[in-house]
Amino acid sequence: MKKLLLVFALAFVVAAVSVAPASAAYPTKPVEMTITFKAGGAADISGRTVAKAAEKVFGQPIVAVNRPGAGGTIGFAYVKTAPNDGYKIGWLSASILTGTTMGKLPYDYRAWDYVSRLVFEGTAIVVRADSPYKSLPDLVKAAKSKTLKIGSAGSGSFTRLTASALSQKAGFKFRHVPLGKRRVPSLLGGEVDAISVHPPEVLALHKAGKVRMLAVSFPKRHPAYPKVPLFSEHGWDVGFYQFRGLHVPKGTPKEAVQALHKAFSAAAKDPKVLATAEKRGFLVSYMGPDKFPAFVANQNALIKKVVVSLGLDKKKKKK
Repeated sequence: MKKLLLVFALAFVVAAVSVAPASAAYPTKPVEMTITFKAGGAADISGRTVAKAAEKVFGQPIVAVNRPGAGGTIGFAYVKTAPNDGYKIGWLSASILTGTTMGKLPYDYRAWDYVSRLVFEGTAIVVRADSPYKSLPDLVKAAKSKTLKIGSAGSGSFTRLTASALSQKAGFKFRHVPLGKRRVPSLLGGEVDAISVHPPEVLALHKAGKVRMLAVSFPKRHPAYPKVPLFSEHGWDVGFYQFRGLHVPKGTPKEAVQALHKAFSAAAKDPKVLATAEKRGFLVSYMGPDKFPAFVANQNALIKKVVVSLGLDKKKKKK
C-alpha cells in the first residue's frame, strides 16, 4: 500500500512540474503577427519595424505574415478566428472600424481584444505643384463655389472618410473619385483636383516639389513635413486618425497581453523605430491595454457617424 501511495505521489509531482511552467512561461515559442496589408506598404513597414524591436524584450521571434485583401478584412477575420493562446496576434489599423461599421466584416469591433496603439499615420489633402490652391482654405473656398473632384483609395476607404469628414466640418461638397492604386498618377495627370492620401505615399513627391500637401489630419505637426499645417489649425479637426497597433483574439490570457504590452512599449522607445517613423512620416504614440480599448471605442463612434452620413453603414445595406 505504501509503495502504491508513493507511485501516485511521484506521478502527481511529475505532472505538476511538467504542466506549471507551460502556463507561466509565456512566450515559449515564436508568435505570428498578421499584417493585413501587402508587403512594402506603410502598414507593413511600421509593423515589421516595431515587431523586430519588440523581440529584444519579448524573448521569442515575432514573425510577421502578410494577409492582405478586401481592405484588411481578410487579415482581421483571420485574427478573430485564431486560437486565443497568445501566439496569434494582429497588426491592426483604423480600417478595422470601417470594416465592421460598413458590414464588410460580420462582427462588431468588440470582437477582438485590443492590446496597444503604436503609431499614428496622417491623412493629407494633396494637390499638384501647379494647382491654384496654395492652402486648404483656398481649396475649401473654391469647393463652395464649384464641385471639385477629390480622389481616394476607394469608396469605403479611410482616406475617403477623412475627406468626407473634412467637407462636413468645412461646409463644402465634392465629387468623390475612387482611384485605388491610381490615386497619385491620377492627380499628376490632372484627372482630379486633389487626393486624400497617407503622407508616406507622396512624401518623396512633396519634397521634390511635384505635389503640395495642403494640410494633414494628425495630432501634431510631423518633423518629416514640418511646414504642412494640421486640419485642426484651420478649425476643421475631424477627430479621428489612421492608427496602428496590436489586437488579439477575444479571451487571450492576461499574462500574454501583459507580455506583449511590455515588449511593444519598449519597442516604441527604440531608436530604430523612432528613426524609421521620422523618415517614413508616421508618428510613434504608445497607448497600453488600460486605455487603448476606450480609445478604439471613441474612434469607432466618430468614424461610424461619417459612415452613416454617407449611407455606407451595414444597416443601410440591409434595406
